[in-house]
Amino acid sequence: MHKKIIFQIERLTEKVYSVIDFFGERLKGLFFGRLGIRLTYRREAVIILLITAAALIFFAPSRWSVWSGILLMMVSMFLWLIIIFSWTLDPMIDYKIRIHKIKRWGEKLLKYLSSEFKGIEARHHMEAYAWGKLAYFEELKSEVAGFSKTNLLQKFLGRFFSTFMILILGYAFIFFGLQKITADSFVSVAQQSGLAAFGSIVDFIYYSAITIATVGYGDIYPVHTFARVFVLAEVLCGALLVIFVVSSFTAISISLTAERQKALIGEIEKEIHGIDKIFSELKHLQKEDK
Repeated sequence: MHKKIIFQIERLTEKVYSVIDFFGERLKGLFFGRLGIRLTYRREAVIILLITAAALIFFAPSRWSVWSGILLMMVSMFLWLIIIFSWTLDPMIDYKIRIHKIKRWGEKLLKYLSSEFKGIEARHHMEAYAWGKLAYFEELKSEVAGFSKTNLLQKFLGRFFSTFMILILGYAFIFFGLQKITADSFVSVAQQSGLAAFGSIVDFIYYSAITIATVGYGDIYPVHTFARVFVLAEVLCGALLVIFVVSSFTAISISLTAERQKALIGEIEKEIHGIDKIFSELKHLQKEDK
């Protein structure tokens, strides 16, 4: 009877684990797959959101405006973390973004030539458009062919440093906003001792840095409930950064980068082949004109 109960518990545990794995894979595909790629294409917009949130917190005159800035800052940092982990899952995503941008650039170039140089024949517009795209794709192909794990490591270090700074500054502005809303959200030992003033954004940048690093000198500590919640959130983000570091080094050492590199080169060659077709059509048109 005892063994039967243990067996049923083990079966139930396996089913629970399988359900968790199923939803975990779906969430990973949603957040770090399609959504992650779309956000990576628009990462400049996320940076603008971060700057807007910081300005709103710093200059907002009312409590509700400050709360709006804090909410916007949390959302922006969450979106940035999705971008960072998407980079980890696909080391070649930067090159995919460049392919996307070159395609858009080509479309804009053709539209510009067609509108600004109406007196010139359409085939000349197409020829200029084709040469422009071909030059970019050939350069991109040589870059991808020369891609190595050293390049990946350099990109990783840049991303890690940028994320570290965004989290430090983002939470510093959140803490500053909380202190604006409630003056006793954070308490400084130096202020209580009459040694130094407290409450500037510089104070909270310092506090945010030692919090995410889990140093905790104890010279500044949260008192209000919301302040403690956000401090805990920053500590968890620091733990996520450690996971990012480990997963990135794992991706660098054992990921199928070579296969992804080959697939990306194949995608670029398809684009170049499409441009070659444009040149063939242009040559055919020139022969007909003659």
